Amino acid sequence: MINGVDTSEPQGAEDEEESGTARALTLHLLRMFETRMDAAGIALNSEVQSFSKRMQLRLLAAGALFIAIWGGIVLLAIALPSDLRIPVLSAVVVAFVIGAVWAQSAAKRNVSSRDLGSMSWFLESLKLDLEVLLRALAKSRAQSPPPAEHKSEPDDLAA
Repeated sequence: MINGVDTSEPQGAEDEEESGTARALTLHLLRMFETRMDAAGIALNSEVQSFSKRMQLRLLAAGALFIAIWGGIVLLAIALPSDLRIPVLSAVVVAFVIGAVWAQSAAKRNVSSRDLGSMSWFLESLKLDLEVLLRALAKSRAQSPPPAEHKSEPDDLAA
């Protein structure tokens, strides 16, 4: 005991422990935020590439359909008496139609991607991180003692 102060236990040890825990949690949150931002960049790049691929396939489908329609018009306009030209041109038109149908179906398959790097993957990971954070905070609140409530005695009004 020095100058009326008990020095057996360091002053503010509990404050230092809480500060250390808060610092560790803050550093963890910053690292988690940095990781999530990196993941957001990956997901954004993946979504842009997926969108670009879908647009290319749709343009291919639109081009093939245009050529198929144009070929049909040319086929009707040419109507040559030769028996071989009409079946050959109609086969070409059918090939373009099949190509257009394939491109459309490929574009539809690429619409919903839950692969690594997609936006849905990123949002699911972010949701899981927030759940872990909330559980950790709830656990720390449950472990810490509740603050003492300050109850004041009602003043005696009759005095």
